[in-house]
Order: sequence, then structure tokens, then C-alpha cells
Amino acid sequence: MHGQDVVLDGVSMRFGDFTAVQPTDLTVNAGEFFSILGPSGCGKTTILRMVSGFLDPSAGDVRIGGKSMTGIRPNARPTALIFQNLALFPLMSVWENVAFGLEARGVSKKDRRQRAEELLAMVALTGQGEKRPTELSGGQRQRVAIARALAVEPSVLLLDEPLSALDLKLRQHMRSELKDLQRKTGVTFIYITHDQGEALTMSDRVAVMNRGVVEQVASSDDIYNRPATPFVASFVGEQNVFPGRVTATSDGQVEVETALGTFRGLDRHGLAVGEEALAMVRPERVWLGNRADGVAPAGGGAHNRLVARLQRRDLEGPLINLHLDAAGQAIQVNLHNTGDAGLGSDEEQTLLFSTEDTLVMRPLSALAERA
Repeated sequence: MHGQDVVLDGVSMRFGDFTAVQPTDLTVNAGEFFSILGPSGCGKTTILRMVSGFLDPSAGDVRIGGKSMTGIRPNARPTALIFQNLALFPLMSVWENVAFGLEARGVSKKDRRQRAEELLAMVALTGQGEKRPTELSGGQRQRVAIARALAVEPSVLLLDEPLSALDLKLRQHMRSELKDLQRKTGVTFIYITHDQGEALTMSDRVAVMNRGVVEQVASSDDIYNRPATPFVASFVGEQNVFPGRVTATSDGQVEVETALGTFRGLDRHGLAVGEEALAMVRPERVWLGNRADGVAPAGGGAHNRLVARLQRRDLEGPLINLHLDAAGQAIQVNLHNTGDAGLGSDEEQTLLFSTEDTLVMRPLSALAERA
């Protein structure tokens, strides 16, 4: 098996007056684990269905391995699709489920069985071929669906939220299994999810979608640490957001006057003095100034500072999530759990965060006006 690249060239999809996918240019590299991440209704499954051939684009072209897919039916494309509900056949054995697509291609029963056993071994289900799908666990059924999709030797495997029905522990386990399987086979994976953890953990690159638009395509590190828009910044992970107005700019940094004080941060959008702006900092990048634990902000120089009152402390295993109030605005701080439960409710806390950890962007409304 080998992967092929997938290119969307000006692809869009309209249903009557509703545009589900705005004109989109996107390239998924051969052999890449590529995730499309976004909330329900953002258009990510529509893109998957256009690649698979179950929907014809309203405009633009889908190419796989350099070949246009216009007019090519789903079963003639070098793709295989795994749905959320898996759609296994309950009255067939596991190996017959895996070999189902081979029978339609005229492969003999002996060769079908041999190929099915090879694939079951690949997905760690050796010896399970005679069972019915109902005798398997959720994670095992998931692997059967993957083996069945790989049986037809696709160049591109399309996965539509395949782990969403599994419990948390199993989902986390299957993430690493899927990534290992993708590396083993070299098949191009296009993975649809609304779960940021899945996308960041498994992917070589991630596309973040919002309302039919791909807002950013980048590595997991860049999506999280260097988001391009307020939506990406807020959808992937948590953010403390301080609206305000730019009062000064210099050397790629800006100062923003907010209701809680003036904060300095990295200018992500080429802002000018007087513009509305959002200063944002992640909860794990905020430091409690009057505690010795935790990690101080990077940079060593002057830090942004504000005073907030502790409202609630939530323990989440390795993290302690603090919920604070600063003049009516909710602030969240994530600390490493060092075993010290010393913080008391209603205590006033000095919060520090560095310029380098503060991203400043135009509000979504202003971005839309400039588009």
C-alpha cells in the first residue's frame, strides 16, 4: 500500500442558498496523517464526502495522485471511508467483514481469507477471524473496520470521527494505534474530528475549519502555539481574552489598553494604533506572582500583570485549574499539581504573564470586514 496526495483546487459546496464549504485550496501530502478539525456544521465532513465522491463539488476540482476525480464514482476512486458507526455486518464473521470488498473484486475465497488474516494480524486481532463483531469490544470492532477499509488497498483512507463512540481511555489508546498503523502502511489518512486532542496528538498537519472556511493549516505545535485567528486560538485549547484598543506598536509587539490594564504582546495581524484588538494568553502560561511553585513566564523582563480574586479551585489530576475574577471578568489559570493545596478561596492573587506568551489579534468581526 502507498499513499497519494489529495488536492482541493478552488473546491466549494452549496446546498441551495447555503454554502457549506467556501472556495478552498488545500493540499494533503502523500503518506501524511492530516486532520480536519472544527465544530459541528463547519463543513469538514462535506469536504470528506467530496473527496470520497459521495458529493460532487459545486465548483472546483478534487485531484488524487494528480488525477481529477470529476465524474469518477466512489467505488472507482483510490479511497476508503470509515464512518462513525463503523457499519460492520453483524451476521458475518470478522474475517468475512474484512474481506467483503475483495469479494466484489472477484478475489477467490482462499485468497480473501489469507488477506483478511494478514490484515487482522496488522491490527492486532490475530485469531479473532471466526468471531462475530458483536463478540468483540468497541476498540476491537474499530480495528476490524480499519482492516476492512485497508483490504481494498486504498491510497487514501478517509476517517469521519471514528473514535467518538468510544470511552475516553479507549479513545486515547486508539489514537496511538491509528498513528502507528498509518506509519506502517504509508497510506494517506484524512481524519475528521471536533476533538482537538485527537487532532493535535495524531496529525502531521491540522486544518482548522470554521463556517465553511479553512482558517489555518499547520503542524500541531504551530496551531496551538501560533494560531492565526481568534477562532483557532480559542477553539484549540483555552484562552484568557482581554478586549481593548492598541495604544503603541514597536518591533512586532503592541500594547493594548484593556479594562484590566495595559498589556503588551506579540502582534499577529500588523495592527495600528487606535485599532480594536484582543490580547490573549493561555491558562497554563499565567503565573501566580505570590507563589514560588509553577513556572515563571519566559523572557525574564517586565511581565503583564493583573490582580484577581480566587473563586474556585478544580483538581484535574496532574493540573490544578484556578477560576478567578478580575473586576467581573473570569480568568483561568492552570498550575502543575505539586501536591500543595495551599490556595484559599476569595484570596487575592497577582497574575503575571510574559509578552512572548501574549498574542494580540484583530477581533473576528474586524477580520471579516477586511476579507
